[in-house]
Amino acid sequence: MPRADRTRLPLPGADPEFTLPVFERADLAGGTAVRVAEHRRAPLLTLHLLLPTGYAADPPDKPGLASLTAALFEEGSAGLSAVELDAALKRIGGHLSTAVSSDATVVALTVLSQHAAAGLRLLFEITMQPRLDAEDVARERDLRVNRIRQQRQSPGAIADRVYLETLYGEHPYGHLSIGTESALRSIEPAHVAAFHRRGYTAAPWTLVAAGDVAPADFITEAERAWTAVATPVDRSPAATAAPDPPPAGERMVFVARDGAVQSEIRLGHVGPPRRSPDYHALMVLNMVLGGQFVSRVNQNLREAKGYTYGASTAFDWRVGRGPFRVQTSVQTTATVDAIREAVREVVDIRGSRPPSDQELAVAQAALTRGFPRTLETSAQIVRAGVQIALHGLPADAYAQFPNRIAAVGAADVRRAAERHLHPGALVAVVVGSRPEVFDGLAGLGFGAPVERGAD
Repeated sequence: MPRADRTRLPLPGADPEFTLPVFERADLAGGTAVRVAEHRRAPLLTLHLLLPTGYAADPPDKPGLASLTAALFEEGSAGLSAVELDAALKRIGGHLSTAVSSDATVVALTVLSQHAAAGLRLLFEITMQPRLDAEDVARERDLRVNRIRQQRQSPGAIADRVYLETLYGEHPYGHLSIGTESALRSIEPAHVAAFHRRGYTAAPWTLVAAGDVAPADFITEAERAWTAVATPVDRSPAATAAPDPPPAGERMVFVARDGAVQSEIRLGHVGPPRRSPDYHALMVLNMVLGGQFVSRVNQNLREAKGYTYGASTAFDWRVGRGPFRVQTSVQTTATVDAIREAVREVVDIRGSRPPSDQELAVAQAALTRGFPRTLETSAQIVRAGVQIALHGLPADAYAQFPNRIAAVGAADVRRAAERHLHPGALVAVVVGSRPEVFDGLAGLGFGAPVERGAD
């Protein structure tokens, strides 16, 4: 038996191979699309009902309405109280949740696969015929108001909200899903019912499922459940992507938290949509710039300068043009220098210091070698199917992801950086102590800093 050489780190093996189950496709009589994959590793079935309406569809005077409406799906249906719904879920081993992003709402249900029929009927019933009780509306509204008040004490939450407002203004992407306190206080049960009817009932639905089921049998059960619950409705076309936002009017925004020992920093600009042809090159670029611990931004601000515990970058992939941002929290005294260094990293990676071959290899390995672990469970497979449906991606988008990442070359990354990183359009938001920070921001090249309140 050969002896191990303990003086050297072992070399990594070959990239793991994996096979994704294929989604079978069908359309129910009412127009709902079905995508189902057989995945029999556990006696479970994961169902995600994709509604292509997100918080970007909030009325301008009522940000937060979509998220509040979707939360009420968990409070029962026209035929089930919240207590009865909870009991029904327990009988089938079910777990129900809702999530609202900028472009979509997902109602998710996981059940024991032997209860597929009951799970399907429950899912359709609560989404098509939610209870929308006035007391539930008031309670959920008050919970969200209290959450917003709590967020005012969190510098990170303040920075996230102000960054979107600064970047997008009145654009549909310019607010968080939770909305604002004043808007939430104005929402009445009639507003919720109208939004459900217009934004959810009439939207084209897609049911994505994976688990311990035969696809043909599942489609038959889905048709039965839909027929039993659905009411006739005129389906609206799928919502189009949000329009491109106007250029940001303010480029340096400051929110005072006097006495803070750290400053929250958000730095970036509007990025490309998920369907950008440069998506894979941008994924590699981001890993080099700020997408992992050994990235340039983190190594500079944390390891070399000691300004922060961590700094990162990310593209927020949306149907429309989502935000690109650099994010960190730094020592108050290092605020100005940290912004200067972060800007320099963005400038350098698209210009004088493009990614080296070694950096590209590390980034590609980070993206591909752990990728199969993100698609092991039925829930993970369904989430991939939802993204394919939402963004209109090729059916093999996830199966081909490792190959597409591996095929990205240095020239691809350089072109993507030149097309999609715009140092001259960077917007900065700083939440920190005014006496130590504010005056120094004027010398960073963003123009005069504009001060806003935490509200």
